[in-house]
Amino acid sequence: MRSRRAAARARPARGSRRDGRCRVGARGAPRARRAAHRERGGAHVTDERDGRGSEAPREGGGPRGRRPRRRRPPAPPAGGADALRETASRAPAPPRAPLPPEAAGPADPAPVSGRTPRPWRPGRGSLDRPGGGEARGPARGGPGGPQGGREGRPRRAGPGARGQAAAINRSRPIYDDARAARRGRSAPWTGGRGAPPPGRGSAGWTPLGRAAYAPSRAPRPAGPASSEREESPLPANPREAALRILHAVDTRSAFSDRMLEGAHERPGQDPRDVALMHELVKGTLRWRGRLDWALDRLVHIGLDKTQPWIRNCLRLGAYQLLFLDRVPAHAAVDETVKLATKYGHAGSAGLVNSVLRRLADTADALEVPAGDDAESLAVWGSHPRWIVERWLERFGPEATRALLLADNRAVPVGLRVNALKGTRDQLVERLAAEGATATPARLSPDLVWVEGGVAPARLKAFRDGWCTAQDESEALVSRLVAPRPHERLLDLCAAPGGKCSHLAELIGDEGEVWAMERAEARVAALEATVARLGVHAVHVVQGDGRTYEFPMPFDRVLVDAPCSGLGVLGRRADARWRKGPEVLREMPPLQLDLLAAGARRVRPGGLLVYSVCSFEPEETTAVVERFLRATPAFVLESVAGAVPDEVVDADGFMRVLPHVHGCDGAFAARFRRT
Repeated sequence: MRSRRAAARARPARGSRRDGRCRVGARGAPRARRAAHRERGGAHVTDERDGRGSEAPREGGGPRGRRPRRRRPPAPPAGGADALRETASRAPAPPRAPLPPEAAGPADPAPVSGRTPRPWRPGRGSLDRPGGGEARGPARGGPGGPQGGREGRPRRAGPGARGQAAAINRSRPIYDDARAARRGRSAPWTGGRGAPPPGRGSAGWTPLGRAAYAPSRAPRPAGPASSEREESPLPANPREAALRILHAVDTRSAFSDRMLEGAHERPGQDPRDVALMHELVKGTLRWRGRLDWALDRLVHIGLDKTQPWIRNCLRLGAYQLLFLDRVPAHAAVDETVKLATKYGHAGSAGLVNSVLRRLADTADALEVPAGDDAESLAVWGSHPRWIVERWLERFGPEATRALLLADNRAVPVGLRVNALKGTRDQLVERLAAEGATATPARLSPDLVWVEGGVAPARLKAFRDGWCTAQDESEALVSRLVAPRPHERLLDLCAAPGGKCSHLAELIGDEGEVWAMERAEARVAALEATVARLGVHAVHVVQGDGRTYEFPMPFDRVLVDAPCSGLGVLGRRADARWRKGPEVLREMPPLQLDLLAAGARRVRPGGLLVYSVCSFEPEETTAVVERFLRATPAFVLESVAGAVPDEVVDADGFMRVLPHVHGCDGAFAARFRRT
């Protein structure tokens, strides 16, 4: 018994060799390897049996280098250490043949001291391919996260990929943009090391340390990719079409009017669906400020942090719950959840369902701010605060409330009769025959109002050139020019053609109306309007009105300059969310340049008219004063007599206000060259 115990004590410990070194696959191997690693100052363990990490040639006379690395063994089967040793002692798989030289990757960096780099072989993971790609995500269930086991680490790159991997910016996650684009995903955050980017959690993002880790694959969104949705035609479903337009306005600053016109022109659509789509788009945009205020209190992360498709789903559903009494609450919620499922995922659809149901339950008790301060009025009247602050300072609380309400009312469609075709009364009869009720306008003798959100392009009278869409204040500007037959006229900013065609009609198509426009797309719209109305006196010229040189002077020149558009926020509700206060600093210099360019084309004794669809002082009286100081050859002439007295102010300007006159806001001044 004593001899057996002594022999046992003299026997080497389990997991080691008689020479004191580690036995491969034994239970003590990891501890022994780490000890040897520390003793050698970080060098790899030398194993003279197979030549790994040593200068000795491999057995069999083969080339020097590492032998194929074994994969991490699976979980030990029943049987304890014996089964584990049996698993570890299995022979490795035979090595694969290397690629031919012509398929090799870029030049390999200098090899690590003491070892020869192994050749790249196909099929060993995306990082082993020349050009990189996505590496595998973090280890599943391994201790310590990605560093806890071999499963969570990207495979070591071969010579071809290793040269590229060395050039990768280690402060960025490895990501294949082309591959992501094909899957409809956006590129990940590419900032530096440290915490995840703002607005993101830790999931799906791993900082790069010594080894490169790829972000975990995000769930693929349902439905087509976002770019495909935006480029494809609008769907027939009116709610889905409205969502697509709202998303385009929110993310790409698209013009809702142009997108609605394209939807109206499609044949075969039910007029009721068209009317619903129009109401949903226009109403949601008008009341977006109040809708965001109501929703932001119910979305725990804040409405501005939700995904754009879901944010606009919530706005669309909230508008139906708060402003459309004829739509049942359950229908508004259910239809919106379907859209959220299609354009988001199950989690976002659950968010939409929860928020809208809570909003429906509390809609009657919703208390909108009713104060006269700018913040309260901005929510109550659904306008940006910077606009409300300006109007409060100029008009006071009562007039500001009236102006906000005027911008949010449903605007009827204005149709101006083509005087070359017939009279306004005849146009009313034609529209009645098509089932559209038209009412003569109060300020303009050339215009009628059509209620009910009728799309002009669907009216036969419109397609036949009997009328064109125009607001009452715009029709008044042409009356200020007061053209006469056989005169030569110039419209310096003519697109989309409403005013230049009106001038041609007022002179009986006898004379010349030169229509200038710079943008090619707007020139096409201008030509289409002129052709549809059948006016022959209009000559379209593409060019910049500030620099284009005409060989002859003109009797009358109209400068309908680009502006902030703050006078037409009722008709163009999306403009209030697209513009900021800087627009009132950027536009006046352009307006003054165009006005000076128009003045150079007016013959002595001729007339110059300046107009904008705004009533802000920076774009109206301030521009007029600067022009008169810089151009003494022109004098201001009152507009009285050319337009109704109620739109003529004390200084002789035409000034139209939405809450006073019931149409778009506008300003116009008239000058005579001496």
